[in-house]
Amino acid sequence: GPSAPRRVFISNAMLPMASEVHTLLVPIYGDSSGLSASRIGLILGSFATATFMVRLLTPWISRRLNEHQVLTVALFIAGAVYLAFPFLRNAGTLMFLSFVLGIGLGAGQPMVMAILHTHAPPGRMGEAAGVRMSLVNSMAVAVPLLFGVVGGTFGLAPVLWSVGVCLTTGGWLTRRANAGPSP
Repeated sequence: GPSAPRRVFISNAMLPMASEVHTLLVPIYGDSSGLSASRIGLILGSFATATFMVRLLTPWISRRLNEHQVLTVALFIAGAVYLAFPFLRNAGTLMFLSFVLGIGLGAGQPMVMAILHTHAPPGRMGEAAGVRMSLVNSMAVAVPLLFGVVGGTFGLAPVLWSVGVCLTTGGWLTRRANAGPSP
């Protein structure tokens, strides 16, 4: 499988992708579910609220779990939310799922640079951060295009499930990176 640094880059790129997809697809999904613009706004707002709240708890969380553990849990939480999303259409339930997603992504994103710093070769942190930003920016362009084509062809559920599978795979890769090389 991929080396630990490569697994870190892959899993680190998942968080911004998940956030982009949420911002892009919740309005479309909410509209297709018959939700009003104000309810869709509440769903998006619950995500932002959770992200803010969990960032306040980051020092407390980081004293109890290492960066890989937080990122792994964040990716698994986000994956589970995306896998569940297509089965639900109630505004209150979608607000709850978005809140949970915000907790996962909000807790994971501050750990990304710490993990990157840990895995970057000595003296090459700037290069590693640049590669990460290139990945993030590439995904910001590619993800909406790819998922737009998939969503237009097959509907939103396969897009949401695909994101869930990607995030869960990212959680698995991060957990493996934390475990070290396999025997």
